[in-house]
Amino acid sequence: MLNRKDFETENEYRSYTKTSDFLLNYNWKNKSEQTIIHEMALQPYEQEFLQEAMNYLSKKNDFSGMALDRYIMEKIDRNDQDDFNPNEVIFVERDE
Repeated sequence: MLNRKDFETENEYRSYTKTSDFLLNYNWKNKSEQTIIHEMALQPYEQEFLQEAMNYLSKKNDFSGMALDRYIMEKIDRNDQDDFNPNEVIFVERDE
C-alpha cells in the first residue's frame, strides 16, 4: 500500500485513497478517528459519519477501508444536506 510520500500532491494522495487498491488493503482496527481521518484523507462531509460507521462496522467485526468508505458514502447519499457541495468530491478516473 502506498502512502503520502509516494505522491507529489495531497490531491493525488486523496484520489488514491478512493481506489479499490487502497480501500481493500486498508484496515482501521484499533486506530483512532484522527488517524483514520489522516490516513484515509477524509473530507469534513465524510468525517461527519465516521464515528457512526466505526460503531456499526466494529460490531460486525469489519475493519476494511472498503466497508468504512461504503458506509460513509451511503450515509451521504441518503442525507439531504443543503450544504453538501458536489464540487468537493474527488472523482477517480479508471481504465475501463
